[in-house]
Amino acid sequence: MKIWRSFGASVTGPGHIAAGKPNQDAWASFHHVWGDGLVVSDGLGSKPFSNFGSHAACLAVAHSLYRFREDTDSNRSVLSELIRNKWISLLKPLTPRDCAATCLFAYRMNDGMVLMGMLGDGLVAALRVDGSVMSLSEDKSEGFSNTTSALSPHTTSADWQWLSVSEMECQSVFLCTDGVADDLSDRTGFIRGFYDANRELSSISSARRARDMLRNWPTPKHSDDKTIACLFKEEMMDE
Repeated sequence: MKIWRSFGASVTGPGHIAAGKPNQDAWASFHHVWGDGLVVSDGLGSKPFSNFGSHAACLAVAHSLYRFREDTDSNRSVLSELIRNKWISLLKPLTPRDCAATCLFAYRMNDGMVLMGMLGDGLVAALRVDGSVMSLSEDKSEGFSNTTSALSPHTTSADWQWLSVSEMECQSVFLCTDGVADDLSDRTGFIRGFYDANRELSSISSARRARDMLRNWPTPKHSDDKTIACLFKEEMMDE
């Protein structure tokens, strides 16, 4: 029997600690009979209430995926609308433009597929059982590197990147904010190494190790908040 477990960690960056600001990242996971999910969000630093926006994004995705799974005719456009509308409703009485945040998620559906979505920057990656890696990331080769897509009243499905993989082929899924993703010179090597280091640990031990890694991030003069979260597939022995 196969089950999915999750863990994650989020730490406030040195820049926000020095300025006395809260962590603007957030993450959440859920495990239900109808599916397993994971979401990560990074509040835009230029917005005054982006930390509220990132937490609202996590709640909006969890709520919307529950709604999404009830409608067999739903498509990705419907899901993106559900997330956007729920996010806006959760922010009241705050103004959405003051709470802009990215949104990355993975959802193991009961139809045998793992659906992943990404709005904004960061990294979404799936490690397959053959050791290959599928990923989504924002192309920052053109334009300003400090601009990114984010949740807003005008967000549509076209603003998202999408990826899906068979649950049979998927070993684990990794989500991280740009505070982690932008410092990875070898993303595939990092993902494989991270999986190997945590595959036999409990979720609590993995979360503790991930938190220590983020707190002792090796990139010199890094300042951003950092969040990483993972879904792992485990083989359970039948009793």
